[in-house]
Amino acid sequence: MNKKDITSSDVAKKAGVSQASVSMILNRKYNVSFSRETIERVEKAAEELGYSLSKKSKQRQSNMKKTIFVVCPHSSNSYYDMLIDGIEEVANMNKYSVFIAHTRRDETVEDRILRQIEKLRPSGLLFTCTPTSVEHMQSLNEKIPLMLIGEKDAVPGIDAVELNSRKLGGMIAKKLIELGHRKVAYVTTPLSEKQTARKRRLEGFCKEFENINGLDKVSIKTMPDEMNRILVGADSEYRTGYELTMELIREVPDVTAIVGVNDMVALGIRDALLEEKYKIPEHITVIGCDNILFSKIRGIDLTTIDHYASHKGREACKLLIRKIELSKNRKSEDEVVLQHRVEYEPRIIERGSSSYPVNK
Repeated sequence: MNKKDITSSDVAKKAGVSQASVSMILNRKYNVSFSRETIERVEKAAEELGYSLSKKSKQRQSNMKKTIFVVCPHSSNSYYDMLIDGIEEVANMNKYSVFIAHTRRDETVEDRILRQIEKLRPSGLLFTCTPTSVEHMQSLNEKIPLMLIGEKDAVPGIDAVELNSRKLGGMIAKKLIELGHRKVAYVTTPLSEKQTARKRRLEGFCKEFENINGLDKVSIKTMPDEMNRILVGADSEYRTGYELTMELIREVPDVTAIVGVNDMVALGIRDALLEEKYKIPEHITVIGCDNILFSKIRGIDLTTIDHYASHKGREACKLLIRKIELSKNRKSEDEVVLQHRVEYEPRIIERGSSSYPVNK
């Protein structure tokens, strides 16, 4: 048999494994479990037959050593900047390079990015939120060491650094109830079926008011999907808060507190109220979520929820690098890489944008 005619099928026959196994072993898909004996048998068969990967495949593998791809919706929300800052800090300490891909929450863009990542075969892959296609992520998890920073129990079988959004929403509601607010509103970006964290956050919020005073007391303003596609750009979340608050104060003039799904939305809420001559918090309390840098600025002083974005980024990257190293050094199928699930507890940060209602 001529050397140039050798195929992976020939290697599979000689090693006594499937062709797919040969491909995964020789392409170093370390996240798939093979015994050390099987790996050595395949490598020996390939060497004896004179089979080698194409130059293109070898070059791609070499180029992607010690690289981590981070999939992120966008960078217009400082929350993701904080996550990425934590990720890069740990990656740099461990001499990994980080590449960031923005999906803009567009399913077509996301699919294209994930397909390209699958071809490139980086050392690891980190999602900063649950992707549109959970199935695609689960498929990638079989090929590339992967971590998710996202909603608690949103994706079975995926290693994750998690947040319980129902608990977070309930925490905000309890604070407003404690202050005496009963006429409250909640402003959010689209609540599509796949936006699990947003939906759970609102559910947790409404549940507390349902227990206290009836669900009809919570006014919910949601940006429709079709409008969200129009409000594209770096300030889309801010504009969502601004536009919906302008509608809200006409519809519910006696509202005493408005909550934004995140700090960027809350900043839009704040500016709409100030433009309409409302005082914060004397007339209306405003609360956000994420504790981004802007919320701390003097004059803004936004009450918010801190769920440790930078810490989550660091922890997720540490776990991902540990997965990468463990999967490389695994000697047998009996060596199980334990599933990692780390949950962060949110805490409320009280600042100058929240107070008792005027007519308590």
